[in-house]
Parts: sequence; C-alpha cells; structure tokens
Amino acid sequence: MDELVLRFLLLSLWGGAATLGALAVSTVLRRLHTPSRLLCWLWLAVGLRFALPWGIPLTLPRPRNENLAQAADTVQALTEGPAPVVLPAVQAPAVTAAAVAPWYTRLTVWHLLAAVWAVGVLVLAVRAVAGYVRLRRTVALACKTEDGCYSGSCVPAPFTLGIFRPRIYLPAALTGAARQAVVLHERTHLRRHDPQTKPLYYAVVCLHWFNPLAWLAFRQLEREMESACDEAAVRGCDAAARNAYCESILQYALQGRMAPGSLAFGQGSVKKRIVHLLHYRRIGAGALLVCAAAVGLSVTACMMQPQVEEATPETAEPVPVEATAETPDTPETAVTFTANTAGLPNLNDPENSPRFLCPVEYTYISRFMDNIHRGDDLIADKGTPVYAAQDGVVTYADYQYSYGNCVVLDHGTGLDGNRWTTLYGHMDDYTVEEGQTVKAGELIGHVGNTGNSTGPHLHFELLCNGIPAQPRYFTAYQEVDTRTLTAKVVQEQEDRESQAWIEMLPSMQEELQKKQDELQALVDDLAAGTTDQEQDLAQQYRDQISVLEQQIQSVEAEIQWRQERIEMLQPQQEQAKESAQSAQSQLQQQIEAAQSAGNTTDPALQAGEEAARRNLEQAQSQLDSYLGTGSAQNG
Repeated sequence: MDELVLRFLLLSLWGGAATLGALAVSTVLRRLHTPSRLLCWLWLAVGLRFALPWGIPLTLPRPRNENLAQAADTVQALTEGPAPVVLPAVQAPAVTAAAVAPWYTRLTVWHLLAAVWAVGVLVLAVRAVAGYVRLRRTVALACKTEDGCYSGSCVPAPFTLGIFRPRIYLPAALTGAARQAVVLHERTHLRRHDPQTKPLYYAVVCLHWFNPLAWLAFRQLEREMESACDEAAVRGCDAAARNAYCESILQYALQGRMAPGSLAFGQGSVKKRIVHLLHYRRIGAGALLVCAAAVGLSVTACMMQPQVEEATPETAEPVPVEATAETPDTPETAVTFTANTAGLPNLNDPENSPRFLCPVEYTYISRFMDNIHRGDDLIADKGTPVYAAQDGVVTYADYQYSYGNCVVLDHGTGLDGNRWTTLYGHMDDYTVEEGQTVKAGELIGHVGNTGNSTGPHLHFELLCNGIPAQPRYFTAYQEVDTRTLTAKVVQEQEDRESQAWIEMLPSMQEELQKKQDELQALVDDLAAGTTDQEQDLAQQYRDQISVLEQQIQSVEAEIQWRQERIEMLQPQQEQAKESAQSAQSQLQQQIEAAQSAGNTTDPALQAGEEAARRNLEQAQSQLDSYLGTGSAQNG
C-alpha cells in the first residue's frame, strides 16, 4: 500500500510541475495573441500528465551530489517499478489460512491516507452527479426551437448540457444577432467535443483533489475553451457586433458554478473574457506556425518522463540477490529443478573449474564488467539467438526500464556451495516465462536494443551468491576475451562478497528485529483473548518469534565472522602495500641511476615502473576499502 500511495503522489507531483510549466508558457503565448484553440491542446497535455503514469523518456545527467543521486534513484524506482534483481525480504514461517490475524491489526498510516483520498474522490463524484441531475431537472420544461436549441423561462443563462447527446439551452429573452453569436459559441463547443472533454478532465482532477495545481489546470482549460469559442463567435464581426457580444457575456455572467458536465456561456472571468475579445486580432500564417510549433514543443515537454542517466541496475552498487544460506526458500521462490552441479564453476578448484556456455555468438565485447558496470556487453546483430549459459530456472522474464527485455536464470548451487545466477538484458524478445526450467544451450531470446541501450547487443551478467562476478573468468568466451581463473581472482571475488555482506547484514538484522517486534505486539494483543482460535494464533506467533530470534542470532554471528575476517586481511593488505612500495622504491632508484648514465628510454625500466605503480595503487585501493568498511561497521 505504501508503494502505491507514493507512486500516485509522484504522479501528482509530475502533473503539478507540468501545470507550472504550462502556465508560464501560456502566459507568454497569450501576450503574442496565440489562438486559444492551440492553448487548449497545451492544457489537455497537462491533464494527460496527471492521468498517465508513463511518458516520453528523458535521460538526465546523474547528480554529482550523493544525496541528490540517492533521491533521484528513489524517485526513478517509484516511477519505473522494481528492478529484476532485488534483495528478497526475509520471510517468517507462513501462518495457516485458518489462523489469519484480524484485519485491523494490519492497518497502517498508508491505509488511512488511501481511505481519506477515496472519501474525497467519492464526495466530489457525488457532488458532480447531484449537480448534473439538479440542472437537468431545472431545464426539463424547455422546448425545442427552430434553430435546434432549447429555450424557456426555466433556462437562466445560455449553456450546453449533456455528454452523449448534448443540447444547447438558451433563455427565451435572447434574440437577434446576440442569439446568433451565442449559438455559434455553443456550437463551437459541440464541434470540438468539449462536452465530452470537460467531464473527463474533471474526473482526472477529482483523483488529484488534494493538489491545488490540478484545479488550477482545470480552471485554465475552462478559460481557454470559452476564449476559443468567443474567438470563433466574433471572427469576422465589426466593432458594433463585437460590443453587443461582450454585453451578452456581461448580461449572463454567472455568480456561481454550474455542473461539471455543462458548458455555461457566462462562466469564467467575465472581465478577462471581455478584455481578451476587445484586444483580439487574427495573426498571420507565419506567426500562427511559430505559435503552433511552440505549443507542440510545450506539449512534448509535458509528456516527458525524466530519468537519471546512470541510476540503473547496471551502474548501481552491487546488491546481493540472495538471503542468508540459513533462510529457507518460500514456495514462491523455491527452485524446483535439479542443478547441474558438475557444470557450475567450482571456486575450490579454480584450475579445473567448469565454465558457463557463451550465451550468444558475438563479434566483439564493447565493455567488460568494472566498478560501475555490472556485466559484459556482447555486440551482435539484432535477432541473433541468445541461449541459456547453463541449466536453470527462469526467475524473471519481463521488460525493465534499464535492461529492456530481460531474463534472469537461477542455476542453483554448485559443488563449492556457491549459488550462481545469470542475467540477459536488452534483448529484442524472450521465449521463456517465469518458473520455466531451461537446459544449457536452450533458446531464451534474441539480441535487441531495448531499454537503456545505444545499439544492438546482449548485456550479460554473472552473479555468485548475488554478487557480480567477472564473466570472462567463468564463461567460455572467444579465446581473446577469456581469462584464466586463478586463486587470486577467487580471493578478489570472496573479498567483494564479504564487503557486500557487511553492508547488507545490518539492514537484514534490523528487518528481522522489526518483524519480531510486530509479532510480539500481536502476541500481546491476543494474550488476553479467551477463544481457542486467539490462543492458537498467539502460540503460532510465539513460534515465529523463536524462529526470528534464531535468524537474528545467525545474522549477528555472520556479521562478527565477516568483521573478524576483514581484520585478519588488513595485515596482509598492509604487507602487500609495503612490498609494492619497496619494489617501486627500488625501481625508482634504478631509473634514477639509468637517467644519470644517460639511458632514459629503456622500455624494460618504463614497463617495470608502470607495473609497480599499478600494483601499489591496487593494494592501496583494496586496503582503503577494507579500512573504510571496518570503520563503518565499528561506528
């Protein structure tokens, strides 16, 4: 419920921003004598911005400020939906259907906000329908005239009423040239389908009744509708006829508001309408074309959906996708296939470790995995078949805002106890569905250019226990792109996993503690119960609390073990740093000696110096990351 409410509030926020932008643009265009019928399109676009949760994607640079970047990620996640690879929540043991907690114990403040919103929408809807019915009854005795309108003493002012079969109602005293002008005004409403557009717009605004900018947009649309019909009524008239028309507006000015389904001749700001008509003049074809282009650009801007350039799962910080090994799988997430353990990498035996199959026949790899890119980009022609890298079960097969058409395969646990997952992104289509079991080499889709992609390619990710791993060390790429899996590479992967666990475990511990507190509160409420069902439910909650306590203790032990391991690795990193510094110092002395002897371009010395510097930087980076992680945990 909280996510649904936040998504709707974000939609209302985008609509409000579009309203402010449209208001500024319309003010400028009105000064340039832009026809009101063009401005109506601008405000209709604002209404669509309030109604539609999607729009034209607009990529923006990622903010350099970390707080702003995190805020942008949050907004984008709410707008686009969850990524295909997420951290599943730690599940407590399920409660049987017969022992469900009372509904009122699950209510939150988000349910209260949703209820208030629903009541507001209902009140406005009832008010609109009641006003429409009341006005319809008021003019029920009006008679049809020769010009197709309805007149009578019961009609207080000119207006159009009805949605599917709208009628024009005119006062019996309205005659002559003034009547003809008013009829032309109302028939312009009918020709432009305003009787259908206005109620729909009002319905959208009712959904955003808490947003004053939504009501402002509705009032502006009303104003432009009336001004557009005024312009059509006085077009080609002389000054005397235009003055008579303005007198009619003044005579039938409405003090109150009519039903939302009606279009009253005298509604809106009478002063602004009269001043607009007195200054109204038709503009030339060139100026009209410029105004139409400005309105078109403004409409396009209203429909834009901003998104941050690098706030994507590919460039985000690595997030583990699996819970602790001790956490049991739920029925929804349990893997029902038998993993091909012999075909999965074995980190305990790097030299003889199997490799994943290459998922696509590619021409070259444009980008490998690095600190900000979670996988490899394999370039291939659009439509090239994509195959499963190993036996697995499909855990995700859908379109995602960054990955485009994306498939995630869970390959199960290998002989070394590590769980492996692969991700295939930017595909043109996919041929599998969630829950389906696939074999190694089985077709799962075709190369495409969907999502945040600049050309046809396959984005391939490999995850070990939810932590991104370098695919070139574990996949049977072409020989030029393949790297040998060594003990050092395995150690680096384990180091990345330890850092990710250190960042993840405290939040998991906090979540478990929160669940335990919620269950304890339910137990306290049910402790005073007298029925057998309440006593049984309280006992089941106590059992769940015991399980959560064990999970919390397991997480605490995991945190302690990871911290001790990092503390143990610090001396090794210090030693590696000192060795690299010593090697660089010795090499620097050799270079200085060579320079003094006149030999300044020895390639061996230059290559050795560069290698030493790279080793030193790598050791320093690893040490800094460990020290930073350790200090964060200790703090």
